[in-house]
Amino acid sequence: MKTIRKLLAAFSLYSKIPVPRFSPTKEDMEGCVVFLPLIGAIIAVLMFALMRLLSYFPVLIPAKASLALLVPLVVTGGFHLDGFMDVCDAISSYKSKEEKLAILKDPHIGSFAVIRLVIAGLFAFAGLLLILNIETKKGTPLFVLVCGIFIVSRAMGAITSLVMKKAKEDGMLVNETTDSGSGSIIALFVMLTATLSFMAYIDAMNTAVIMLSFLIYTFIYKRIVTKNFGGVTGDTAGYYITVSTVFAIFTLGVAVLAENWFT
Repeated sequence: MKTIRKLLAAFSLYSKIPVPRFSPTKEDMEGCVVFLPLIGAIIAVLMFALMRLLSYFPVLIPAKASLALLVPLVVTGGFHLDGFMDVCDAISSYKSKEEKLAILKDPHIGSFAVIRLVIAGLFAFAGLLLILNIETKKGTPLFVLVCGIFIVSRAMGAITSLVMKKAKEDGMLVNETTDSGSGSIIALFVMLTATLSFMAYIDAMNTAVIMLSFLIYTFIYKRIVTKNFGGVTGDTAGYYITVSTVFAIFTLGVAVLAENWFT
């Protein structure tokens, strides 16, 4: 029963998926970050189902890409984008760590956050256009890898939130990761490994490209949060999930384009 309540707490926090009437307590929220990849799995299934449905209609590829990118927004309600924009505003302020942490709590949106959101959206759209175009020409199941990225980004986001130093001793992320021992990390690695194994079965080379992009960005992310905030927060976790997803999609798009050139 305790696990089910934590699962429902995770769904009520990280998504807009309807759950039974449920008011999560502080205890329910403790350790619920371990269920974050399940939200990614739902996004992956819905994206794949949508693309299969659209394949029966004469829909242009740009329209398919746009609709596909709307799925995670609808499922999550833009939850992680909120953290992404807060972090963008804080980093762009060039103020002290304490002042940047205060900016993360500010509900107002700055121009730099909007600009970087547009840039991130364009990179994701461009990467997905490349992937869908080449998939259509060569008949390879590349979009399955895109779906998997949404699971991987959340598993990696949860792992980094658990293992990296926290910027504050309180806050939402501290509560979400409290009571998360080695068992939670093992569970996340199992979900991550299972996802990557399935993706590798579909296309091993491009799955390696995706994982390499996540590893590279994780090192970059650690430097960013350590320098600007002294550690991770709930907002930086949203920043990680957003940027790593976009980076992986765009990297995959460039990789399959390069592969198409040389074959």
